[in-house]
Formats: sequence, structure tokens, C-alpha cells
Amino acid sequence: MDTIRYTFTKAERLLRKKEFDKVFDEGKVFKNKFLVLYVAPGAQKCSRMGLVVSKKIGNAVRRNRVKRLLREVFRLNKNRLTVPVDIVIIPRNTFISSLKLFDISAGFQQAIHQINKNFANEIHHN
Repeated sequence: MDTIRYTFTKAERLLRKKEFDKVFDEGKVFKNKFLVLYVAPGAQKCSRMGLVVSKKIGNAVRRNRVKRLLREVFRLNKNRLTVPVDIVIIPRNTFISSLKLFDISAGFQQAIHQINKNFANEIHHN
């Protein structure tokens, strides 16, 4: 019996500038009210995520909270991705400190649905 793993390992993170640049150059853009997601087909077996949080979001405390929330949303929803992709998430300036995990998760799940639809078609055409 397969169990769903809700961990966020180092293998599931984009760490190097080269990895981020590849996603920015080759990826497709998905936007919603709070997030901009750059998504490129993944070279690994699992989906990976990287974050870019600008100082426009706020001070260090606020930026770190945003990063924690986004990591948690990815960790809880990564199993919904049907194809391995590399994702760079950039929170928009509308990302306010009163947002809860549920609010962000709903938008992220909609983006995942678009990603699955878009990249499933791309894989079948290749």
C-alpha cells in the first residue's frame, strides 16, 4: 500500500541559480491574485519548488512568514501534481499579512489544476 508522503526534502527544492534561471527562461507563467508561478518541466522524478520573495513584501519577519506559508502549501499539495515540474513561486504585493494558509492553498490548488492541464497536454504532444 502506497502512503502519501507530506515531507519537503532537499531533493524537492530548487537551490542553484542555474535551476532558477532554467525555470525563468523555459517555464510558463501562471498568475492569480496572490502568486506568480513560473513552471517548467522537471528533470527529476519529483516536483521541485523555489521561492523568490522581494523586499517589497515587507520586512524580514513578514518575508519569512510568507516563505513558511508557501513552503507549507507546496508540501501539502505537491501530490496533486500529475507530472514532475519545477516551480518558482513569487508572491505578489497583494500578499497581505492577514492571509491564512487556507486562502493561499485555494489559489495554489487552482494553479495546480492549470499546471496539470497544461503540462499533461504538452507531454502527450511530444
